[in-house]
Amino acid sequence: MNISYSKLSGAISLALAVGHAGGALAQEEAGQNEDQIVEIIVTAPFQESEAETAMPVGVLSGEVLREKIGNSLGDTLKDEIGLASASFGTGVGLPVIRGQSINRVKVLQNGVGTTDVSTASPDHANAVNVALAERLEVIRGPSTLLYGSNAIGGVVNVIDNRIPETLPEDFGFVVQQSHNTVSSQDETLIRIDGAAGNVAYHLDAFRNRNDNVEISAHAIDEEAMEALEELLHERLEEEHHDDEHDEHDEHAEEGVENTFGYIGNSDGESSGGNFGFSFIGDNGFFGVSVSEVDKSYGLPLGVHAHVHEHDHSEEEHEDEHEEHEDAHDEHEDEHGGEAVEFVRLDMEKSRYDFKGEYRFDGGFFESLRASVGVTDYVHHEIEFFEDGGRHVGTRYSSDGNEGRITLTHAPVGNWTGVWGMQFSDTVFSAIGEEAFIPESDLNSIGLFAVERYSSGNWTGELGIHLEDSSVDPSGRCESSSNNTSLSGSVLYELGNEANLLFGASRSQRAPAVEELYSNVSLDTCAPESDYENLVFHAGTNSLDIGNPLLEAETSNNLEFGYRQYGGGFTGEFSAYYNQIDNFIYLDWSGEFEEQTLVRYLQRDARFSGIEGEVSFHVMEGEGSSLSLGVFGDMVDAEFDTGGYVPRIPASKVGAELRWFGSNWSINLRATEVNEQKDVAELELPTGGYTLVSLYADYHFDVGGDSSLQVFLRGENLLDKEIRNHVSLLKNYAPDPGRGVMAGFRLEY
Repeated sequence: MNISYSKLSGAISLALAVGHAGGALAQEEAGQNEDQIVEIIVTAPFQESEAETAMPVGVLSGEVLREKIGNSLGDTLKDEIGLASASFGTGVGLPVIRGQSINRVKVLQNGVGTTDVSTASPDHANAVNVALAERLEVIRGPSTLLYGSNAIGGVVNVIDNRIPETLPEDFGFVVQQSHNTVSSQDETLIRIDGAAGNVAYHLDAFRNRNDNVEISAHAIDEEAMEALEELLHERLEEEHHDDEHDEHDEHAEEGVENTFGYIGNSDGESSGGNFGFSFIGDNGFFGVSVSEVDKSYGLPLGVHAHVHEHDHSEEEHEDEHEEHEDAHDEHEDEHGGEAVEFVRLDMEKSRYDFKGEYRFDGGFFESLRASVGVTDYVHHEIEFFEDGGRHVGTRYSSDGNEGRITLTHAPVGNWTGVWGMQFSDTVFSAIGEEAFIPESDLNSIGLFAVERYSSGNWTGELGIHLEDSSVDPSGRCESSSNNTSLSGSVLYELGNEANLLFGASRSQRAPAVEELYSNVSLDTCAPESDYENLVFHAGTNSLDIGNPLLEAETSNNLEFGYRQYGGGFTGEFSAYYNQIDNFIYLDWSGEFEEQTLVRYLQRDARFSGIEGEVSFHVMEGEGSSLSLGVFGDMVDAEFDTGGYVPRIPASKVGAELRWFGSNWSINLRATEVNEQKDVAELELPTGGYTLVSLYADYHFDVGGDSSLQVFLRGENLLDKEIRNHVSLLKNYAPDPGRGVMAGFRLEY
């Protein structure tokens, strides 16, 4: 590894030592730190405080969340320990937890899956809006098994108040407006909460628009691209191929503009809204919400630089697209042999949520909760040509429902428990030029139970999850899997506002539809034997070939943690080891007609790492206080037979100063992201960088129950050229350069 464990653990140990000497616990603005200590973890099987839960969790809420809101879920969470963002330009940022993402990280919205197509390709965004979230909860380690096989690496739950569970005491109105200089981004948020009798209601809306994102260098790293070509050339020579790919690479890059100072085609816009209401009674509630989200974003120049070939199937798809999308110009009929200049994605999502709870007056069961989400999702990948014409290259859709039912039983001695069922039924389809995945029915049903034992200083949790899942492509070649996951964890209270945590789990994940059936013949239920029939996947810039014989992944995870939630300082430290048998990954397998061939294969892999953060009091002044935080993480991921797993985040270490008073705060944060040298085959090292950010706000009392907050946030203040190792586009699109966001938030 490029950074030794001693470097990170030494920094954390130093902070712990200083924290013990620091004295009293720093009180965050308006008692914020105290609120966090007793904050209830909604995503936990037993709703309890972060300090009391026997699982590794992370919570962002309130003003801390608003400080870090980014353009995507991954961008919002990337600074948290153990987390990163799998970006694909500025329009996409999928969360990465301890080196795992996509099909191994489950994204929930109020406890129910999002039912989008973000796992099918790295250029697909999560269909969630983070800006209106009340809180984000991240679950890591053994307890993730309770949320299905796609949660083998972690869970991110985006929680808002779209279905109120309690009657608000007063009518509430919030409006927020902000502007960011790095992309001339303007964002407007509105939220209304109220009640009429025993009916609570919620209304929110947002609109966001940005121009091209500014950077401090060229968008395309030409030196890295040349080095990558040399690596590929050497590999091809080893495989006894000729040198024709050199000519192809040069041809593919002809006409691709390497913009300086900005990322071409990185502008975007999004809008949406939600209306929800619920009936609140003495024994529970029942509510409904309806939401709409529209999003349009571009992919960096050169990413989809393939040649359009016009055929009859595209004409049929254009007819279908015109029925669904009248806003697009009519498809130009003649683009044969013309290169695509740039590509944009237009996404539409409608979602209907139903949620309720009934609390029993007595008996064995205490409460019954149920949540169901019904989603209609579609996005169009629109290709723009040099002559001004445009055409819908591919239409992705995902229509389905997902739900969860839980029963909480009354204590039996020292035991309490939660039993439940979750289900999903989705139809996935891709029509057009990049339809390398067949239309498929995706179904799963799972039963789970968690029992908790509490006695004295000891708390233990045991969990089991049984899941039956299937992938049925067009009624042929169906794949089914029965998976069993088990977990156990122990929490020991040390008596000085600290505890120790140990957890172990065995979790299984069924292969996803793209892993099984990408470019697979449904006539033979085997990969296409004629490479002429392969469909190009521009998201990975390759010809992806699935494997219907893939087996379920099995993850065996061990974790140790220490948490200090009171006394002289607060903090946490975790170390984990995760052995994943039959780990599924894309592996280079050659070239065909100057296009890269990659196949889904399986090898045993191991993930291990450490992460920690600590915050302690520095000084107390008249009406103000200063605290210092130190944080860091690192993950190592290797195959058992040798070699590194691709696109693993680099280690990071940093510090944060928080200075605040009764109605203002200033936070200065510096993060050192180290060079990533532990790279997979045909993967280049990525340089490190120092990221400095600043946040400041001031609260005004504008009369009555109203308040006005003005805020200022500066990102990448050193204007560094940042290449994200986790991103497939690190050589095409760096992270944004220096930007300053200013805005206000009015609450009534």
